[in-house]
Amino acid sequence: MPTALLKNGQTVEVAFEDLEQFIQENEENIVVQQVKRRGKPRKKAADSKNIAV
Repeated sequence: MPTALLKNGQTVEVAFEDLEQFIQENEENIVVQQVKRRGKPRKKAADSKNIAV
């Protein structure tokens, strides 16, 4: 079940079926959080310059 954090500090679990309606009704009370990345971003193999062919 998705969990919403409200501005008053309360967390609320909402069923998937009711999620859209809950968001519309409580849009001004929901806190949006950004997740910070941990560690360094990894390089893709195609971006590396030290590839032996």
